[in-house]
Amino acid sequence: MGEQTTEKTSLSIKQFMIIFFLGLGYTVVYATPFIQYVFYDSLVDALQCTNQQLGYLITIFGVGNLLAPFGGALSDKFNTKKIYIFAMLMICALNVVFAMNMSYSFSLIIWGGFAVFGLFLYFPAHTKLTRLIGNENQQGTIFGFTEAFCGITNVIVNFIALYLFAFFSNKYFGTAGLRAAIIGYAVLGVVAVIFLAILVPDPGKAAATDKSSDVINTKMGVKDWIGIVTDVRTWMCGIAVFTTYTMYCTLSYYTPYFSNVLGVSVVFTGGLSIFRQYGTRFIGAPIGGWLGDKLKSVSTVVGASLAVAVIMVVAFMAMPAGSNGTVLIVLTLAAGILTYMARGCMFAVPSELKIPRKYAGTTSGVVCAIGYCPDLFIFVLYGYWLDKFGNTGYRNIFVYAAVVMVIGVINAIVTQIYKKKKLSGETAEA
Repeated sequence: MGEQTTEKTSLSIKQFMIIFFLGLGYTVVYATPFIQYVFYDSLVDALQCTNQQLGYLITIFGVGNLLAPFGGALSDKFNTKKIYIFAMLMICALNVVFAMNMSYSFSLIIWGGFAVFGLFLYFPAHTKLTRLIGNENQQGTIFGFTEAFCGITNVIVNFIALYLFAFFSNKYFGTAGLRAAIIGYAVLGVVAVIFLAILVPDPGKAAATDKSSDVINTKMGVKDWIGIVTDVRTWMCGIAVFTTYTMYCTLSYYTPYFSNVLGVSVVFTGGLSIFRQYGTRFIGAPIGGWLGDKLKSVSTVVGASLAVAVIMVVAFMAMPAGSNGTVLIVLTLAAGILTYMARGCMFAVPSELKIPRKYAGTTSGVVCAIGYCPDLFIFVLYGYWLDKFGNTGYRNIFVYAAVVMVIGVINAIVTQIYKKKKLSGETAEA
């Protein structure tokens, strides 16, 4: 994409600007589909629905993960940037339409639209576009900072949404505040699209001037698609995401575990969870990505992070009620940093395994379907254990997470063995 060299590992100011707006776009695209995390009660009141009915919206949206491999094929065959911009604009349009007609029956259609444009089209294009903004020696750093900027823009976007919600709720009452917040998401999405349209070089033009045009788009056939789906490297990438995402999902259960089992105050655990969610993201993701590039192995960072996380989960399980608060703080923040170190690297694994960038969209789509499939069952499973066994259910949760993370460690080792046997001496197809 313009200024790539095989030696360069540091990022330019322009690359940082692109990464920031990619992070802003990512935040906006998923803001409304997951809006209950910020405006749960207000959304229930506005839609006049039950908690269970609200849960169906996420289920509808989650099905989009299964469509991502097909959307990835489109990103590989056609202009990635145009698909990205089209998907974002459609998400913004859906936000406005939903804000104008806020009913539960209509929301089912809207969330179906979010699944199509946010997961089928947007996510593979986002991942491929992120990979294309730098050379193969920068991938860990690029994905690490993208993850960090997603965290930063998440804070910015939701503070703006909260301000709009409070202002319009006080002035007009009813659902005006929620409608304003959702329209605010749409406006910020358009801002991100404008900057990205200007800053990101057009992949089609790059392909026309670059002899190695395979880095951009290719004529994807059924044989190519099947080849990617059955490629062992794709599955190693998918397992890296699956195990890391399981660690990420489990992280949110530390908060109720501390208050319900270890007897720590709700205020303490709430404050700690906020810093764990946002503060550790800013630290862990860039460090993990940078370290992956320095070691020339992002999979090693993923594996090492998971290995240490397993030890920490065991430590949490062994801690008695009334444990020292300082120890809890250190362990929690360390767990958060490790999680985001792995998240900052997990989508750079295809680059390490030398999967051609012309297949980046399809690969990311398949990896998304594999890696994010815990959305389909993990929260239901964890909830079932807690409902049936009470606080004892946390032990089941932590044991399951530890086992999955051990699989991730093994996957990282297998990745290294594969590299030495199959890829040693090769150059990345970039």
